Amino acid sequence: MIPARTQIRDRRKVVPHKAEPDPIKVVPFGRFGGGEWTAHPIGLVIVLGFLLMGLVGIPQFRWFFAGALVLGSLWGFLLWLYHR
Repeated sequence: MIPARTQIRDRRKVVPHKAEPDPIKVVPFGRFGGGEWTAHPIGLVIVLGFLLMGLVGIPQFRWFFAGALVLGSLWGFLLWLYHR
């Protein structure tokens, strides 16, 4: 009589292990890709916490943050107009 482990092992399909993924299928949104949203949502909470600490604790940061927000929004809008 054949042991049960050998019977199970003989019945399943054995797929050869490849150390490297197929280079044709490795694309950002493909089978092995990370996709567009690869970060964990807790990162947003951490960044918002740092910004809040800077806004509350450093008085000069308020002006810098306001200026960066205005200039960054303007630059983003101009880039959006240019690329659409």
